[in-house]
Amino acid sequence: MIKLSIFLTRRADLTHEEFVDYWTLKHTPLIASVPGGEVPVRRYVQLLPTDDHIDGVTTIFYDGVAEVWVDDIADAARWFTSETYTTTIAEDEEKFIDRSKTRFLYTAETPIFG
Repeated sequence: MIKLSIFLTRRADLTHEEFVDYWTLKHTPLIASVPGGEVPVRRYVQLLPTDDHIDGVTTIFYDGVAEVWVDDIADAARWFTSETYTTTIAEDEEKFIDRSKTRFLYTAETPIFG
């Protein structure tokens, strides 16, 4: 299983709150409406930053992080090049994400405890 962590930055003309509202209230229902048969996305999670901080620990700010689990990198590639993604999802992302600042991290989990 591969987990994609997708680090998102809002468009410059939006506040963080407007970004969150669009992502959670408009974009999420769109993603949920996509038929699951095209590419098997096993899990999708949205992470929103908090105002918490720890003194002496450097943090980085993104407006949100999407986590997507797929069976393998081929499935991820199929999803991000699929007609559904390129014509529906990506088009909607343009309404709230600065895609030039989007960053992807591909990982495989190694559980240590918990």
